[in-house]
Amino acid sequence: MKKKKQVIKLSFISLMLVLSGVLLAACSKAGAEDVNVGVIKNVLELQFNGPDEKFMALIHDPTYTTVVEGYGVNSELDKYVQEVYSPYFTELYVETFLNTIGLNYPVTAYNSGNKLKLKDAVIEKSKEASNRYTFSATVGYQKDGEKEKSAEVSGVVLFSTKEKGKIGKFEYEDDNGFSEELTANE
Repeated sequence: MKKKKQVIKLSFISLMLVLSGVLLAACSKAGAEDVNVGVIKNVLELQFNGPDEKFMALIHDPTYTTVVEGYGVNSELDKYVQEVYSPYFTELYVETFLNTIGLNYPVTAYNSGNKLKLKDAVIEKSKEASNRYTFSATVGYQKDGEKEKSAEVSGVVLFSTKEKGKIGKFEYEDDNGFSEELTANE
C-alpha cells in the first residue's frame, strides 16, 4: 500500500515536471517572437491591402479640408493617421513617411482603379544592426474584370533606438517596375 502511494506520488511529480517544461517551452517560444516583425507586417498590410476607401476619401474629398491662415488643414485625416499609422511609427517619422513614400502605392492604385492585396511577406532581421530589417513582399493587384497580376516589392526598415517597437525609417528599395505598371494604368 505504501509502495503504491509512492508510485502515485512519483508519477504525479513527473507529470507536473513534464507539464512545467511544456509551458516553459511555449512561453519561451512566444517570448522569442520578434514584435518588430509584426509591426512591419502590419505596415505592409496597410500599404498593400486596399486601397483603404476611408483614407482615400479623407485625402481626396475637399469637404474635409479647411483653410487656416492660408494652409489647408484636414483634421479628420490627421485623426485617422493617428489612429491607423501612428502606432507603428515614431512621432517624428509618421508624417515624413506619409508625405514621401507612404501614399505612393495606395494613391496610385486608387487613381488607376486597382485593388491591392498583400500575398506574402518575408521579413528578416539584420545580423549587423539589431534595429535593421529587410523585407520582400509579394503584392497582388487587379482592376475589375482583369486577371490578377503580382509584383515583388523589397525594402529596409530601421526601428528607433529610443521608441521601442516604433519605425524610425521605412524605405522601398526595389519594386521591379510595379510603380510604373500602376501609373501606366491610370
